[in-house]
Amino acid sequence: MSDSKMNARPRIALVGAGGLGNVWAQTIATDAGVEFAAIVDPLIGSGKESAWLANHAAVPKFTTLAAAAAAGLDAVVVTAHSTVHAEILRGAIDLGLSALVEKPFTISYADSEDIVARAASQGVTIMVSQNYRFFPGALLIRDMVRDGRYGKVVSVVGEFWCDWAGKPYQHAMTHVMGLEMAVHHFDLCRAMFDADAAGGYVREWQPANSQYAGGGAIEALFDMRGRATDFPFTYTGSLVGRAPRTPWGGKWRIEFDTETLVVDEVAGRYGVYRAHADGHEWLASFDGETMGFNRPFEHFVACLKSGEEPWSSGRDNLGTMKMALGAQFFGNR
Repeated sequence: MSDSKMNARPRIALVGAGGLGNVWAQTIATDAGVEFAAIVDPLIGSGKESAWLANHAAVPKFTTLAAAAAAGLDAVVVTAHSTVHAEILRGAIDLGLSALVEKPFTISYADSEDIVARAASQGVTIMVSQNYRFFPGALLIRDMVRDGRYGKVVSVVGEFWCDWAGKPYQHAMTHVMGLEMAVHHFDLCRAMFDADAAGGYVREWQPANSQYAGGGAIEALFDMRGRATDFPFTYTGSLVGRAPRTPWGGKWRIEFDTETLVVDEVAGRYGVYRAHADGHEWLASFDGETMGFNRPFEHFVACLKSGEEPWSSGRDNLGTMKMALGAQFFGNR
């Protein structure tokens, strides 16, 4: 239903009961401020549904969102495969439901723009769960940028490498590194530095023996423009990396006017460090003890109740989508 008619304890349905859905089901179930009203997945009742559904026996289960909505809902959390996000979101909006969708928003910029426009016309909230921007270390860096304690940001470098087997639907994707993984780091850059890509160069490429249809790796240089600073952001990443993998949050080097910060593993400890010629000074954990799905969910629920636009709203996430699909928007070869 539209946000103006929201229940005091919003009735939330989970759409997508795969492995990621299991984590989100636990997040919804343990939030006292909402009612876990339904689980929706086309495999329910087929004998092929996920075994973890038994852990939520009291939650009504449906094979279609329309059937679940008939029982009364306020919003949905979409954890289905990326390739069906757009279809599910359009269906939710048509039913007057707000939605929190796992990244990526959709797999095309045109679909994302369309959904933002549809949501605005229906008066419902769309938020993309970019949980990395809620990491404690990311919030610390954001504070450093805002208060100017080290001067302006002059250069940012990020990298991520992982040999990720991938799922069948991911194997068929043609911008897989950008949409399935780099989207996290591009959104982090936008959030930490309050900046957007105004230009740049992006090259997607295929490592040898890649299991993906296209874009298994990506190299990028973005011209970032922010409220307080402009800087180059250099990024390299691969889902077919043969070297030891980086942490999910990636590795970062951030050059300020007066200090250099790194996000890295030093002596086996992943976090934010002040870097000097003689070593590293620990400042904080970057990602915290968990991936923190509860943080974006709590923010989504608060925005449902207040009517405010979420920090990572669908509208805001268009800037992240433009970077994730950067070869379509910036110089490339």
